[in-house]
This record gives sequence, structure tokens and C-alpha cells, in this order.
Amino acid sequence: MAQEIAPVPVDGDYVVNLARELIRIPAENPPGDCSEIADRILSELKTLGVDRIETHEFKTGMPNFVIQTGEEGAGGHFVVGGHMDTVPVHPEEVEAWEVPPFSGELRGDEIWGRGAADMKGALASTLGAFKALRDGGVNIPGKLTWVLLSDGEHGDQNGAATLAERGILKEIGGDMVLYTESTSNNIIRSFKGRIFFEVKVRGRSVHVSVPEKGINAIEKMSRIVETFKADLLGAEPHPFLGPCTLTFSTIQGGSAVNVVGGRCAATFDVRMIPGQTSAGVRDTLRGILENMKKDDPELDASLDIIPSGAREVTEIAGDAPVVRLMEKVVPAVRGRPNEFLPGIESPGALRLFIDNGVPGIFFGPGEFISEAHLPNERVPARNLIDAAGMFATAARVVTGREAY
Repeated sequence: MAQEIAPVPVDGDYVVNLARELIRIPAENPPGDCSEIADRILSELKTLGVDRIETHEFKTGMPNFVIQTGEEGAGGHFVVGGHMDTVPVHPEEVEAWEVPPFSGELRGDEIWGRGAADMKGALASTLGAFKALRDGGVNIPGKLTWVLLSDGEHGDQNGAATLAERGILKEIGGDMVLYTESTSNNIIRSFKGRIFFEVKVRGRSVHVSVPEKGINAIEKMSRIVETFKADLLGAEPHPFLGPCTLTFSTIQGGSAVNVVGGRCAATFDVRMIPGQTSAGVRDTLRGILENMKKDDPELDASLDIIPSGAREVTEIAGDAPVVRLMEKVVPAVRGRPNEFLPGIESPGALRLFIDNGVPGIFFGPGEFISEAHLPNERVPARNLIDAAGMFATAARVVTGREAY
């Protein structure tokens, strides 16, 4: 029988204060400039004695780092992944904030500000784990790697996607990865797939005083919006991940108030569940569109997946080593067990680690649905401290090949 896992002690004040400091450094994407927060993190790593750092910068101001420590001997290889960028604070949302978005204000037991949950807080927790391992004199006979990215909120292209395309993720390798998205320090191992679609309608512009002489692309688009529903995709709700969804998100059309709209374009998002593929969903929707054209010969429309807009359903086994490990680490640190959460969002960069042979999960402080990306984003300070302890403890166990 495996022995109980002993947690690595953490300097909680260090984690909390650093998280507040990182929140005060804007890294909104777009535009995506992460140079200032990257400099601060590199400075902190130097203070902690971590100096094996490899830089990959595919766009100016958006550096990516492979940060490593350990003896690289007979031990295991534990990987942590994360991103420095945040979604922007939209000007129309500023008034909804109860604190300045980049204040890092501590209110009671919560830290507030853009990135508190996604994922400036997790960055501080990761640095707190490095500090905890150093302060505790923890030997790392294997290797601990932190893959720190600049493009986590705008498609991964200037981060993990290019690292994967160039073979760098495969070269990094690893026994397992924790990708530190917001999960309230619980395991997410199953994710819906995601497809971004664009549908375009071409009509015929005329003056609005003679609409019968034109073809109104906006009216045609409205019928497509009304017709395209998730229940036409033939997927029964998944017992854990829930239903497939189809949601229109943007629409643009017409040229002037007194001209019948000759063009209209819309985008929509489909979240797939196991059993669905992006190609299958696309073909089904194109078939529906073709049937609409038979009923309306004036309908001139096309449907395509936006480039890099498809991410397939992603999941790893419930008995994968990373899952079994964190099921032990979580209660060892916080005193209560893990709660498996459904990955209703996209797996993001994690899927690229998995595709390159490193099984992994979403696991980090903050709560995705109620905190990340929203006005008044915040995270419980306790979550950040616990996360640092969990990262450090998991790293010690894997790199030292402890039984679990």
C-alpha cells in the first residue's frame, strides 16, 4: 500500500504578495505584450536560483520560456504549464469593476484584479512552489520544467502552437503536466471540443425604397441563425460534460441605413462532446445549409471553420498517473478531496502537450466560470497558497519517484 503523501510547506505571504504585484503589471492580449511581466518573473526566478531558462519568441514582446531545475538523473520529469497574458479589460466594463482592474487589491481573504483567477495567481503559486522546494531543501533527482507562455488567451499561435509545430514540446517531454488554468484546485481531465465557424451570405444591394429589387443578406442570415441549433447535430447530452452547444457570437452586415444589405457575415461557436468531430459537425451544418438553399434559391451562403478554430474533444483516462497523483496530493495539502470538474471550456494549450505525448490535466487556483474573464475577477488567497503547496508536493513526488 502506498504511503501517505507529506505536503511541502509554503510561504503563504510570499505567494499572496507576489500575486498582487503581478496583477499590477498589465499583459492584456490583444495586444499581447508580455515583456514587462516576463521580466519580473525572470527576475524572481533568478532570486530563487533558477537559471536554466530557454527563450522562444515568435512575436516581439511575446516571449515563451522553458524553465528547468533539478539534477536530471534517475528521477521523474514533472511539467507545469501556464500563460502570462490575460484577456483585456473592455472599456465598457470598467464601470462594473468595484476596484481598479489592475490594483491587485486584497479584500478580506480574496485578491481582486484582472488575471487574479486566470492566471496571474497561478503564476505566483508556481513561483511559490519553486521557493518552497528551495526553502525546504527538497532534492530533485529528476527534472522540474515550467513551460511559461505569452499567448494563452488569443489562440496559442505565438506560444504553444508554434512550440508544437517546431517540435519543441515533444523535445521537452515529461511524465505528466499540470496546466494551471482555473479549477479551484480540482482536476479537469475531460474537455469538450471547440469549433469557431463563420457563415457568409451574399445578397444584392439596392436602395431601400425598392427592396423588392434586391436580395437582403441580413434577412437571409436571420433565417440561418434561427435554423442552426445544437439539437440538429445529433448528439445526446454526455453524462459528465453535458450537451453539445451552438451559440452565435458576432454578426456584421450591410453598408448604410438606406441600402439593402448585400453582405452579411456571422460567427458562431460549437462545443462538442465525445462522439463528435469537427469534420462531422461541419458536414452536418453544410448539409442543413444546402437544404435551406433548395427551399430558397436566392440564398447564396457559405460555411467554413475559421483557421485554427477547431479543437477536438480531449480527455485522458481516469487512472492516468497524473490523475491518481493529484487525487492524493489535493487532500494531503488542503484536507479535503478532489472534486472532478467537467471541461466545458476548451483545453487550450493542454491538448498540445497531450498530442505530443505528455498526459495532463487542467489544475489551478481560481474558479473559471464565476471569476475568470469577468469584471471583479478575484481569487481566494487560500487557493493560491494551497496551489503552491500542491505544485511543490507533486513535483517532489514525481521527480523523486515516490510511491503514490
